[in-house]
Amino acid sequence: MASERDKGPTSFRSHAAGLRQGKDETKLDLRSSDDLRSKRLDRYQAKRLAQEILRDGTVSYTKHCEEELNNDAMDTMDAANVLRCGKIEREPEPAEKFGSWRYQVETQRMAVVIEIHSKTSLRVITAWRKKKS
Repeated sequence: MASERDKGPTSFRSHAAGLRQGKDETKLDLRSSDDLRSKRLDRYQAKRLAQEILRDGTVSYTKHCEEELNNDAMDTMDAANVLRCGKIEREPEPAEKFGSWRYQVETQRMAVVIEIHSKTSLRVITAWRKKKS
């Protein structure tokens, strides 16, 4: 039985409609390469993959990130919750020095910046607690 996502090409409009109706229409074929550092994913692909990695893969933290988490009275569980529940609102930014793309994942109170290294690995670069306005 064919699922909704197999019935034709996915456009941005149909993707957004599918999300509103609770359907997963994100198509992501990553079989061609394990190294995703240089591959720019759209924010929907990045979010879906980050959630999969959080559930089944490896999440690592930079020393800088661990320091920033500590400075803002946060821990890695807070960062994981941001990855689980947050949104990627902005387009990814290139980290040219490292040949990778960085994605900012945000909730109302916290944010993290990640690099997706492979289908099973991501690194949290930094994190912060948002200031109350």
